[in-house]
Amino acid sequence: MKNIIKLLIVIAVANIILASCKKDYIIGGKLESTTTNLTTYDYLKNNRFKMFDTLLMLVDKAGIKDVINQQGITFYAPTDFSIDNYLEKRSKEAQVKNPYAAYTIDSLIKYDLGGFADSIKMYIIPKPITYASLTSNGVVLNTAMSGVQAVVSYEQTTDPNLGYNPVVNYIPQVEYYSLVIGPLPSPVVSVKLSDSVAVRTLCQTTGLTTATGQLNVLNNGHTLYFKP
Repeated sequence: MKNIIKLLIVIAVANIILASCKKDYIIGGKLESTTTNLTTYDYLKNNRFKMFDTLLMLVDKAGIKDVINQQGITFYAPTDFSIDNYLEKRSKEAQVKNPYAAYTIDSLIKYDLGGFADSIKMYIIPKPITYASLTSNGVVLNTAMSGVQAVVSYEQTTDPNLGYNPVVNYIPQVEYYSLVIGPLPSPVVSVKLSDSVAVRTLCQTTGLTTATGQLNVLNNGHTLYFKP
């Protein structure tokens, strides 16, 4: 009997927590409000874990602060981990010819800053994206980069690492941002998109309304420019 009571208490507490999570979003392991008076740029700059310092340094050097601060857009921000993943990938590619080669942030700034300024548009949808506007199969949307599309989906998950708990009568949902790199099948089903069709990226943070637009954050395993 005592064990049953304990289980009921655990379930009740879990339901309270999950109910709260429906109203909030998570970034850096801390519950935050879903709205802020800060612009998208300033919100990223004030992240307490400094997860976007390198990203914003590149934004500043490329002179594209206004691009991510445009009114009414949705920015799927890559973290500094995504940039590090890209630098590591480029270094390994260069080391095939020269084992001592290294592609650093200085290399990116010196040689590829123009490419960064253009490619950041792949992370921007030029309109607000709300949960209500999405489906589990995904919605095909144009990015701010001419001719480039993305499939954005809002899917249920049974992954315990993403908040699923079989004890609780609630299935969490997560958002995926899939950059299209090949011909899309019909009908589009996000979870079935192959690697040759799209680069599917889990969002670790979603649903923030800033003073200038919507902000979502891609997971730390993402590689800048959606490089596989």
